[in-house]
Amino acid sequence: MANGPKDSADFHVWHTDKPAPPEGDWLDQWCVAVSSTYPTRDAERWDQVGLHVGDPRSDVVTGVLVALDVTMATLAEADRVGANLLLAHHPLMFSPLPRLTPHTAVGRLTLQAARQGCAVYAAHTNVDKAARGTSHPAAEALGLTDLRPIEPVPPKPGDAPVKIVTFVPRDHTERVIAAMALDGAGTIGDYTECAFVSPGQGQFRPGPAAAPVIGEKGELTRVEEDRVEMVIRAGDVESTLHHLRDAHPYEEVPFDLYPLEEPLGARDTNRGLGLIGTLPEPMPLRRVAALLADRLPSPSLRLAADDPDALVRRVGVVGGAGESLIPRLTAYDSPNAVDVLVTGDLKHHTTLDALTMGLALIDAGHFPTENPAMDDVAARLEAARPTFGLTAPIHRSTVTTDPWTNWKAPA
Repeated sequence: MANGPKDSADFHVWHTDKPAPPEGDWLDQWCVAVSSTYPTRDAERWDQVGLHVGDPRSDVVTGVLVALDVTMATLAEADRVGANLLLAHHPLMFSPLPRLTPHTAVGRLTLQAARQGCAVYAAHTNVDKAARGTSHPAAEALGLTDLRPIEPVPPKPGDAPVKIVTFVPRDHTERVIAAMALDGAGTIGDYTECAFVSPGQGQFRPGPAAAPVIGEKGELTRVEEDRVEMVIRAGDVESTLHHLRDAHPYEEVPFDLYPLEEPLGARDTNRGLGLIGTLPEPMPLRRVAALLADRLPSPSLRLAADDPDALVRRVGVVGGAGESLIPRLTAYDSPNAVDVLVTGDLKHHTTLDALTMGLALIDAGHFPTENPAMDDVAARLEAARPTFGLTAPIHRSTVTTDPWTNWKAPA
């Protein structure tokens, strides 16, 4: 087992005993908070989530702006409200930049962020797949019930449960539990920082080369300790051990790892791409479209249906661009069959093919279907403040980054 954290842009830790900056938080605190709230492991393999601009070890965050997109307008808004971290849903960079110049949109935005000292962090498909992800606002606007993902997050080897046991001097127990919880240790369902603590007595005799925090070299020392047990993911062992060593006072940190047999039904079936749900009662497609146009709101909404007055009950929802999931809904004898799919960015031929397969479509737009979910992102990070020691204020962007407007020719 390595003694330090992995050297990865998607793996962030901070030393819990690192002095706090005079104002705000360290950027790596925010990286850990976001990646713990919306695990980067849930993101699609092609996605570019994580920190795009900024130095996690030395940059100080004095304000955070949560927005759907990184644009000149949202960067200006961040500067206006005093935010120097822009937490965006859509990544700024998807491909490596051969050069950093203002001759491309990405280059121009990156340069502007760097000039104004604004870090940029992206949480994309990991937010899409969250238990409350980007498909939930449209589902809630329609009052859908019995929700389940169209494409659940598949189990991974790193999801296997492991119990970590450590022994801590009693006055350091709370600190150690809080530190290990930074990467999800002790998370069971909707509960966090779950731990079993039992008292006992530890003993040790420091050798000639030791530098004991407690006791003297060559003398047998007995200490009142707590046995702390927590459950972690196998994939989080390395980062959890980093935080354990950082928070534990001993020179040699004691710990045991026990692989666990996962109980039946332990898989989290609430996370995944898209949602399937049931309307409270059958209603005409026109009514479904009208509700979304009003409640999201979605002023540029489009409806594709052979019969707009047909009654529907089962609804699929994919926030943003969801045409890649249409085959799952239209496959022959598909268990995911729905009457209508609500999403955005639908193409001409994709829409025609879906209609041929009996699936009506509502294109409510990319921005209108996803932007409301950023309210929940801001709220969840607000709730995470105590766990991650965050002090910088969180602002919710009010800038509309929908590039489309309803245009009508003059009469």
